[in-house]
This record gives sequence, C-alpha cells and structure tokens, in this order.
Amino acid sequence: MEDNKFGHDQSNYERPNLPYRCGRASLWQTPCNHGPEVDGTCGGTQECTPFLKNDRWECRREKRFGGPCEDGPGSGGECSIQRPPCAPRSTLRIIRGRLVLLAVSIVLALIGTSLVLDPKVGGMVSISDAGPLSKSHAKFTEKEGCATCHIAYGQGPVEWIKAVFSNSDLSSRCVNCHSFGGPSFKAHNANMSPDRKVGDTQCVMCHREHNGPGMSVRALFSDQCNSCHKNKFTSLEHGHPEFSKKYPYFNRNSIKFDHGSHLKKHFENPKVSDKAPGSCIGCHMITLEDREVRPSSYEIVCAACHDSQIKKKELILLRLPELVQNRIDRDSLVQACNFPEGNVKEEEEFLSVSTEQPALVSAFLLNIPEDDPEIYDQPIQDLVLAMAEESSVPFAELIDSQTETPMSENLLMGLNPEVLKRAACSWGLNREYESPAEVRFGGWYTDMLEIRYKPSGHADPVVKSWLEFALAVSLNQKEEDKAARAIAMRDQILSAKDGVGGCIKCHAVSEVKNSKVGSHLAVAWKYESKSDSPYVLYKHENHIEILGTKGACSNCHILNKEVDYMASFKEYDPVNWVSNFEFISKKTCMQCHSESQIDLECQKCHLYHFKPSFKKDMLVVKAESVSTTP
Repeated sequence: MEDNKFGHDQSNYERPNLPYRCGRASLWQTPCNHGPEVDGTCGGTQECTPFLKNDRWECRREKRFGGPCEDGPGSGGECSIQRPPCAPRSTLRIIRGRLVLLAVSIVLALIGTSLVLDPKVGGMVSISDAGPLSKSHAKFTEKEGCATCHIAYGQGPVEWIKAVFSNSDLSSRCVNCHSFGGPSFKAHNANMSPDRKVGDTQCVMCHREHNGPGMSVRALFSDQCNSCHKNKFTSLEHGHPEFSKKYPYFNRNSIKFDHGSHLKKHFENPKVSDKAPGSCIGCHMITLEDREVRPSSYEIVCAACHDSQIKKKELILLRLPELVQNRIDRDSLVQACNFPEGNVKEEEEFLSVSTEQPALVSAFLLNIPEDDPEIYDQPIQDLVLAMAEESSVPFAELIDSQTETPMSENLLMGLNPEVLKRAACSWGLNREYESPAEVRFGGWYTDMLEIRYKPSGHADPVVKSWLEFALAVSLNQKEEDKAARAIAMRDQILSAKDGVGGCIKCHAVSEVKNSKVGSHLAVAWKYESKSDSPYVLYKHENHIEILGTKGACSNCHILNKEVDYMASFKEYDPVNWVSNFEFISKKTCMQCHSESQIDLECQKCHLYHFKPSFKKDMLVVKAESVSTTP
C-alpha cells in the first residue's frame, strides 16, 4: 500500500486530527468518498445519504464525486450504490502516540525498578547511575553524593518522574562552588551593553560530566564556540580577525626601562659592558613564565649599575637662607641651648652667614617665597628658635598639618633630635654647623647650613614616604601661591635627574582615577601585571620549551628603534604611551601556527570565563577532605 496516496495533499480523507483513515484503499487502491467515522466505523458503505423532499427521495452525491447517480435512491430511501464495508486504519498520529506512550511507560518502569531494587545485589546495573564523575568533582561530592548537583536525588520515584518532565536548572548548583568576576550565566561572565542581545548561558551547554576520572570537565572544542558566535571561522589562518593595534602592550610599564637606550647605548659602553646581560634571560626570569616573563629583582639586574647613583641624590629638608637681620630672641636661645652666660654676644652689625635661598621643602611647609628675604626672614628664624627649643617637633607639626592622615612619623624616621638641636643653636648664633663626622651609611644629618637626608639604598622607606607626601599635597591646595609651592616641591622631589634617590628615573608616576575620592597621583613602586585582554590565554613556557632561550624572544618581540619611549612618561596619563617594541600581529603567530605546522583550537589562546575562582566554603570542604585522607 502506498501511504502517500492518502496524504492530505492527495486525498480528502487523511484527517490528521482524527484517529482513523479509510482502509478501502488497501483492497481496491481507491479510498471511498466519505472516509471512516470518528468512532472507527466505516462510513463508506454507500455513495450518499438520500434526502426526502416532499414525497420523493433525492440523490445528494456531491459534484466533485460525480454528482447525482443515474439510478437514484430506492423507493425506501436507500442509496442505490452500495459498497461492502472496510476496516478503517489508525492514522500515523495515533500510532506515534501509542509508541510514545509505550516508550515513556517502559522508561518510567525502568526508573522505578532502578530506584526500588539495589543494583549492588546480584550484579544488577542501575540506569540511574550515569557513570563515574571526574576526579575533581568526585572529591567534592563525597559527602552529599549525587544530591550535591541533582536536587531530585533521594526524593523518591515521584520526584524523579517530575524531574523528567520539568526543566531542572542544573547550572544553579554549579555556582554553589564556582564564582566568577561577572554574571554567572551571561556569556563570558561579561556585563555587556543592553543593546547587545545576548541570551543567557548554562554550564551544561559546554561542560559534560560522568565521563570518568580520566576525562577533563574543562575540555572544549572550537565547534562549541562557533555555535554561539556569529562571525565563524575555521582556524587562526583562515578567518580569524587581526589582533588589535596595540596588542599586547595596552598598559604602560610600571617600571621605566628603555630597552633601546640600554641595548644600543649603555650596554655597549666599555665601562659597564662586563655587567651587560648576554640575552633577554639575563634580566627576565623564565622559571616562572606564564602570561608574561617577569624581570628579576632590582638587586639582581639593576643594583650593579644604579645602586651608587641612588645614594648620591639627597633630600634637603631645611637650608638656612640669607637673612636680612637678626630677629632671634637671644635670651630664649641661650636658655634653649644652655649656653654659658656671657659667652653669647650680639653682633654690632648683622651679616648673614648664608647667601643661599630656602629649600623648596621648608618653603612649602612655611608657605613662604624662596626669593624674598624680607618675607621669609621672620618665619625662618622663628623655626630655628623652635628647633633649638623642641628639636624635630616643629617639623612634625608642620608636616602633619598638610595632610588628613599624619605622615611625619614616616617622613622624619631616624632624625636625631640632639643633632638637630645643635645645628639650630649654631644657626641661631648666625654660624655654620660643623658635622662631627662624615655620613657614610645614609640617614638624616646636618652639615654647614642644611638638614639633609641621604638614601641608604634602593627602596629606602623615608625616601618613598617623601615622594608620596609630595604627590599628596600637590593636589589638595586651595591657595594659588601655596599650590604653586607644592608643585615646585613635588617637581624637585620627583625629578628623574635631581630628585631624592632618583626613584622616578625608573618608577612611573600615573594618575589614578577614583569615582569616590577623585583622581590622585601614585608611584608604581612594584612591578605590576595588567591586562586589557582578560580572555586571552598565552603561556611563554610552551614557546620557550620549543624555541629555546637564546634568541627566541626576538622572534616575537621586535625592538622599535623609532619611538621615543621615555617621552611617554613625561605626563601622568597611563593610557597615552608607546611601547619599546613593535606590536604583535596575527602574522607573527602564523609563523608557526598554521594548518601545515602547528594548528590550534580556540581554547589554546582564549579563556571563556572571566576571573574564575572558588567560593570560600568550597575550599573549606576541600581542606577537610584532604585532612581526613589517610
């Protein structure tokens, strides 16, 4: 029998919504006009149902079936064209429904049997056992078992049956342990613009379990990425978009190291050529390589050349300037300094022992101009007398009045109050102070007309505090004159050439923007690792292992001899900068990664999740399970 002959486009009696169709065609190849009744009885035993009009019966066969027949109805109203009845057949819909019902019944029966019977007895296999978990998940589910992820587990056959017909969100159980740096169920955990119509995601869209301890849950395939991304491509070589223009040098370095000047100028100098590294690994650590190969510490790669330079750049806290006349109260000075009576005589004609200007630090603290003796004469001498009486206390008060948080303890760390007082007593008598010994190891000291700080070496805590103080006070001054003095002090302390310790010669100063407290300047004291490509995965380890350590770096990192690298640090904007190296393009990677050499999947270079991590309580569970393991 050709079933297509009875389709809705071939026959009037294939009725999708009715349970039966005409079965006559299986005998005579031609279905009847009326087809079966709803209850399954044959409706085609006669061509029409005659109609009684007045006292005559009329044939009512439709025109499409041939119209009224020649014989017409019998005298008793029976149709003159009678056919033997057939056995109507069930439609495809009914057959399919019965098969579905049978399949569901069998599945439910098997589930019920699996839940009631113990599969461990007699070697039975439970169909509710999906298989062994991966090694990592098996460890964290030891306590609660299947219920850790499956809500219906252990709730009985009824709940299992409900679970079959309900959309159970298994992914919601994943975030009981896993956390991310953005929305858990948004693509790439990213807070995308509302204009972008991106649907929600579920963990089970990519991750599969119950494949045994040897299978990695994180193993993915490029086809899974292409299932969501509209711009599809087959490989890096075919279709992958070009890298961004600044890749991978998006953020300027925290440490200002000009590779161009060092490689082409300093390392070629015969005086230091013996200290120059033989290759990149002479300065960079390849033992901890990952996304980037970090430089070694200052003590290993920088101290040999720069340590002596740091100690030469000192801070001048106070300089006794040229004074117009003696304004210090002699009696107070004698009492403060314990001078013997009669040994202190006032000069008949005052001639200042100094011809210098005040130091910029003390000019800012006292808020005095450094070029007008008529104005700064009195404040300077008042400070000298206060130093003779209280040593470092006046300085501490001046410093702490400039910032919300007191900083004098760190700024004046190690300042000897006795030496400071002796110097003030000499200056009060309009004399120079002679230091009893030469300062060799760094720290505070007073010599002639100045109070100075000599850095003890790299990362000197007092020097760091003064730089941070200068940055802090340069942005919070309301008076125009004092703001100018604060900036002058800041520029001197931060000077790469003359600033204390020369810190800013290597450490970048950047403007940090904060919506709550506003913008401020900060020194990058430590090497910082920043990335504007959180979804890019790159490991130097694999590349160094293949290419070796000598000359391998220059395959990708090509020095740009044309750029002015250090000019990028003259301003405090961390965005406007240019790298020492040429930007890396897709062509660079394709030297090795192509179809004819080393092909790669998306997951080799890209991460899906943003800042994936684990929740605290999950780590506690892991610690407990490890401690109880024999």
